Amino acid sequence: MSSRGNAALDLNPTPTSGRPLSILLLEDSPLDAQLVAAQLEEGGLPATLECVAGRTAFSSALAKGKYDLILSDYNVPGFDGMSALEAAQAVCPDTPFLFVSGALGEDRAIELLKRGATDYVLKDRLERLGPSVRRALREAEGVRLRKRTEEALRRSEERYQLVAHASFDAIWDWDLQTDAMHWIGDATEEVFGFRLEEVGADAAWWRRHIHADDRERVLAGLQRAFESDDDRWQDEYRVLRKDASYAYVAAQGCIVRGASGKVRRIVGAMRDITERRRAEEEKQQLVHEAQARVEFEQQLIGIVSHDLRNPLGAILTGASLMLRREDIQPWHAKAAARILSAAERATRMIRDLLDFTQARMGGGIPVQAAPCDFHALTLQVVEEARTAHPERTILMEQEGDGQGSWDADRMAQVLSNILGNALKYSPEATPVRVESRCEPDALVVHVRNGGDPIQPDLLPRIFEPLQRGTTVGRSERSIGLGLYIVRQLVLAHGGTVDAQSSAEEGTVFTVRLPRLRASETPSSME
Repeated sequence: MSSRGNAALDLNPTPTSGRPLSILLLEDSPLDAQLVAAQLEEGGLPATLECVAGRTAFSSALAKGKYDLILSDYNVPGFDGMSALEAAQAVCPDTPFLFVSGALGEDRAIELLKRGATDYVLKDRLERLGPSVRRALREAEGVRLRKRTEEALRRSEERYQLVAHASFDAIWDWDLQTDAMHWIGDATEEVFGFRLEEVGADAAWWRRHIHADDRERVLAGLQRAFESDDDRWQDEYRVLRKDASYAYVAAQGCIVRGASGKVRRIVGAMRDITERRRAEEEKQQLVHEAQARVEFEQQLIGIVSHDLRNPLGAILTGASLMLRREDIQPWHAKAAARILSAAERATRMIRDLLDFTQARMGGGIPVQAAPCDFHALTLQVVEEARTAHPERTILMEQEGDGQGSWDADRMAQVLSNILGNALKYSPEATPVRVESRCEPDALVVHVRNGGDPIQPDLLPRIFEPLQRGTTVGRSERSIGLGLYIVRQLVLAHGGTVDAQSSAEEGTVFTVRLPRLRASETPSSME
């Protein structure tokens, strides 16, 4: 046997009680390895002995094999016994490890035993090898048995903990042969309000405590489960508590049948679900109330769209006709102009309210996209604003091709809302700039104004309904839906809108719209 090689020695005969021992031997002396093998055979320990002579071979053998026992010389060239012990403990800590070596010295031997070696045998006393191996194997089996026992105890403890955790349920065991019903666990008191010793010992007590309106249904369901091939039963019903109140419970049971298939017993659990049922009932109530509110809002939409818009239309027409009369008196003209302005503002508020309601209830505001020149549309909106606010300076800058597909009326509404917002919240002496620029796949619009910036805490919510960037006079108040509707219309076009505001740069609203060509335009966008 080479000092750098491996060899396997089969020691026969194989005992009839089991397989030969699988032993790993770290030994650089072939002669000593033969002596160890002979001593094992002489001691009646049939074994397959794998001999290795160095660190690499020893580590490889540990990695690939499972051994009943490891024998090791302490002094192996380039690899000491302590390192071999540590390597074995890292890979197979439960395998007995015996040193078979020359003189060790008492202190070193004690240190090896403290480090985990099972035993040691001196080479000049190999007659002790057989008894030492047998003792080591017995101790190893004892360790394995103890660990199995500890693992079984651990699992038993784990199951106990799980059962304890499940003890929120009242556990019951119903013997159908005697009609006896045994209740287990403190949760029984939680469900019924009775102490465990107050609960009746037969199923009649349980049947009496089922709510009269539920009793027939529950018992009929149980009977159907018994007569079928089902092995489980479950139901929800009410039970009478000690304080005369009723608790909702969820009950389920495992049906146990005899050899003939007849039901012998049913074991189950019962949990108080009163709070869950109450929450479900409250939820249903909220759903009904929400449905009622939706119906009311739908009715309100009908009232706003028909009963209010029609009379407002008549007011607008009448005020316009009055202003066209050549013989109208100045004070009459002033009154008619105020009526016309107020009616137009009310019409815009109604339009915003209708759009808001449709966005909230209908999943968005529908838009009809068609070929459109956005630059021309922007110019139209700016001119209308200049006419309505002759005292203000509105600057406009346009760049590139403004052709694309958008809903022109809705985009005019977007631009009017943003521009009106800029005029309303900026000082009269400062200009408002409207810039439209065309990019390869998008059209971008910036509306800039000076004045006090929007408060930082409000800026992230500026496009939410009923939000404003600052306060305005009573005469210019709106319902606060303009920017919310702007965002909904831009989103309906597949675009984005955002706002930035600072004392140095002023406030800038930016709208970015995909610039679809006529061939890419869907018939409608929602």
